[in-house]
Amino acid sequence: MAKYELEERTEVNGQVWYRIKKDNDHIEGSFTQKLEEAEKNLEELVNGKPTEPIIKILKTIEIDENKTN
Repeated sequence: MAKYELEERTEVNGQVWYRIKKDNDHIEGSFTQKLEEAEKNLEELVNGKPTEPIIKILKTIEIDENKTN
């Protein structure tokens, strides 16, 4: 079971930031200065929005660097 937390962080200069953590790791791209946006992001994550980018390897090339022509 995943644990999500909506966190408020107040910087020393007074700026307030909201971010989401999943199992104690911050989710990339979840930082915002608007509480409403942070709550919407949290709701989307709880409903299944991916927390990491989808990466596809389209092509791999291996070369023998020790081979001389």
